[in-house]
Amino acid sequence: MSKLQNLSEISTTEQLDEILNNEIIVFEDIQGSKIWVNWTGEDFILKPKSVSSEPINLIDLAMQKYYNKSVSFFSTISDRVKALLNKKWWFCFEYFPDEQPANIKYSKIPKNNLVLTSICKHNKFDYTIEELVEYARLFDVDVLPVIFKGKLGEENIQAIKYFLNTSEKDLEFVFGEKSFAYFFYKLLNPQLQNSFLMEDEFQDNLEKIIIRLDDKNLNFELLNPLYKRISDNNSTDFVEIYSLILVNFLNFCQTIDLEQIKLKGEKRDEVYLNLICLIYNLYVSEIKEDLLNFEFIVPEFFDRDKFRINKELITNKTTKDLISEDRKLEYIFKCLLGSFNKPKKKEIGIFTASTLDIFNNYVKSLHTKIDLFLKKKTEVQLSRSGLVDFGEFFDIKYDVDAEEQVYPDVYKEIEQTSGDKKKKSEISNKVAPKVPPTE
Repeated sequence: MSKLQNLSEISTTEQLDEILNNEIIVFEDIQGSKIWVNWTGEDFILKPKSVSSEPINLIDLAMQKYYNKSVSFFSTISDRVKALLNKKWWFCFEYFPDEQPANIKYSKIPKNNLVLTSICKHNKFDYTIEELVEYARLFDVDVLPVIFKGKLGEENIQAIKYFLNTSEKDLEFVFGEKSFAYFFYKLLNPQLQNSFLMEDEFQDNLEKIIIRLDDKNLNFELLNPLYKRISDNNSTDFVEIYSLILVNFLNFCQTIDLEQIKLKGEKRDEVYLNLICLIYNLYVSEIKEDLLNFEFIVPEFFDRDKFRINKELITNKTTKDLISEDRKLEYIFKCLLGSFNKPKKKEIGIFTASTLDIFNNYVKSLHTKIDLFLKKKTEVQLSRSGLVDFGEFFDIKYDVDAEEQVYPDVYKEIEQTSGDKKKKSEISNKVAPKVPPTE
């Protein structure tokens, strides 16, 4: 899709008339969790957020149950359907692990938890409604919900102009007990009695609708001024505790000899997961009581089942027993598993520049050890070491969980909002001695 332009920012009446007098398609903006899917001829590859993202891997799956339902679904796609899929295409879906994957609360879940919204063909995005409908039927999922297709009548055009020229304060009076979604659904498709994924009602917190001019490849968004976004700010306490967990573990890691740790596994992510489990077990065995007595608040999102550790993918029995013993131990493992798989770019919480250097050097040493281990494997194994064989996880049992947003990378989420924070002295003295700076 071409870049969305805000319809309210169109500068002249003539430009607005030219847009609204065209053949248009209007559809509801859906707030799921975006995933991109490609059939390679051997496996389905899933990517979060954008087609340029890294594929969802074993670590992503082990850290949380969030993607379980999507992985399970694509594992059941029949050979007949696979044979009809172009191996060079990426299919974009809005994924719903529950009724609220983002900022909007829906009252039902789409068919097989997925809504097909576009197809990427040779780096070009295709939104042809007829083709989307056909492939949605092939996959057996829902399709992007179209509100209107055709040419607007004069009354419809005037109503949209009226909306664009009404202040937010006056809109509250105009809408009354109704909503943005009710207004535009009734304006554009009055026979509909509910908006998408709602039971006999209209979404009361729809962010926007999209207007597309197919023949000109132009796309406009019509925003709801009354839309309310769920706050996703990270508290200072959360940032400090998270960074403190990393520093304390990093401090312990300086005391162990990596050469004495035996690795196992066939693929990179599998080896990394097993390595973190082994180091975590040593860590907890040393200071278990201190960790259990460490007073901190586990973030609210971790109470949602979809964000809990996917224990079915943890093969180390000691690790599984430890994270099953106490919620704090499980949360600490989640932080470590998701943090030591790649270098970090920014200082957060109690991280200083020197601490960040030590952290990144240790991450490098972990991956050097993994690299040396994998060199002993065959070229075939090496070629697949960075991919997940989703077929190994088809028998996962999936629980229905609660609300909130996805946090696939805790560090990445909080580094966007955190600045330099000072460590609380009482916590520092009890749990985490400061990592000495490098010379």
